[in-house]
Amino acid sequence: MADLSTTLTDALAARLTERALPGELKDFGTTEAAHAAAFVVATALRRDDGAPAIALEPISADDTRRRMRLAIVNDDMPFLVDSISAAIAAQDIAIDRIIHPVVHTTRSPDGVLQAIGDTGPAESMIYLEMERADARDRRGLIEELTGVLADVRAAVKDWRAMQGAMATDIALLHSDGPDAEGAALLRWFLDGHLTLLGHQVWHRDGSGGAALGIARNPHAVPILAEASRALAIQWFEAGNLAPLLLKSNLISTVHRAVPLDLVVVPVIEGETIAGLSIYSGLWTSAALATMPRDVPILRTRLAAMKAKFGFDPRGHAGKALTHAFTALPHDLVIAFAPDALEELALTAMSLADRPRPALVLVASPLGRHLFGFVWLPRDDVTTGRRAAIGEMLAEAANATVLNWSIALEDGETAMLRYTLDLRGEGRVPDVAPLALSC
Repeated sequence: MADLSTTLTDALAARLTERALPGELKDFGTTEAAHAAAFVVATALRRDDGAPAIALEPISADDTRRRMRLAIVNDDMPFLVDSISAAIAAQDIAIDRIIHPVVHTTRSPDGVLQAIGDTGPAESMIYLEMERADARDRRGLIEELTGVLADVRAAVKDWRAMQGAMATDIALLHSDGPDAEGAALLRWFLDGHLTLLGHQVWHRDGSGGAALGIARNPHAVPILAEASRALAIQWFEAGNLAPLLLKSNLISTVHRAVPLDLVVVPVIEGETIAGLSIYSGLWTSAALATMPRDVPILRTRLAAMKAKFGFDPRGHAGKALTHAFTALPHDLVIAFAPDALEELALTAMSLADRPRPALVLVASPLGRHLFGFVWLPRDDVTTGRRAAIGEMLAEAANATVLNWSIALEDGETAMLRYTLDLRGEGRVPDVAPLALSC
């Protein structure tokens, strides 16, 4: 066994840094690579039924920087490195090095590693160095990573089935009726603009259909809470058109650590809305950067506003409105009611001509989230001020801040965006006194 381990270590060491980024190889010479390869091989020696192998340990005491190292061996698939990195960052642990060779392996029927070479199934052998955590935090991190890898595997394995489910829902919508733009949006999502991660059909009697992707796995926070599902049924019964676009309270464990995007379509039996078809995923980076004129629903909102105010698309006002739509987060504003979107877009449009502090609050379609948009002079944005504004909004709304982001463009203002959870006693506060404090 010792001879086999040495052979495997030599084989991995020769491949370990082949495609590593230069910044990951600082102070990582031949000796360090050999030690890392030996650690990864020891982790990879046996995998049961394709399950990931994970090892986490402190680096030797002579390392004065007090670091630890992590090895993860998994079937090669998308989303591994970004999902792992996000899970570690969520624990406030700084990562010093990531090396991610993809190698071909040979294993015995019981999962024992026999060879690393140029043939056989591809496996990701991920090696990380990071700041050290105590023993309890290390155990918690391993548990978290195990859950993340299970979600990644489920999302990748069920991707085609989720695409098929969405295609079925699209076929049930009227492509030439009032929900034509909704059907077009779902087709746009299906055409590579939404990274599908989960799907489940839920019936209003409480029963659920087959779950796909991350919906198959348990999470401490539900993808869509029971109360929100009931509100979604009422939303469709009120005559609103599919799809219903929401944000989940569950932070994605796959790809990017942001609230999951939810796409909800009614399940109709006869004349009755019998349930919901609930997709969870993430808008792709390309989708978020797409011009509004090319995004179904968003394009009709933009055209309607230009027509309402008589803006010439080729004039200053028309171009300014288009720029405002382009700069605002597509994944949020596409779900806003027309009057809320109008206020937000006109505010952003005005700030381009006359920069100044400003605040706009918009409730989500079901009233379960509150989105705060805050504009400040770029030079006034500090971590302290960003945190203070978030605390002010949370206190005023009797809510908790679920997520925040910042957008810095070439102009004089920066836009801070907050997502607040309004569950329980949450409320939409009066904007005027809050705007004076921003």
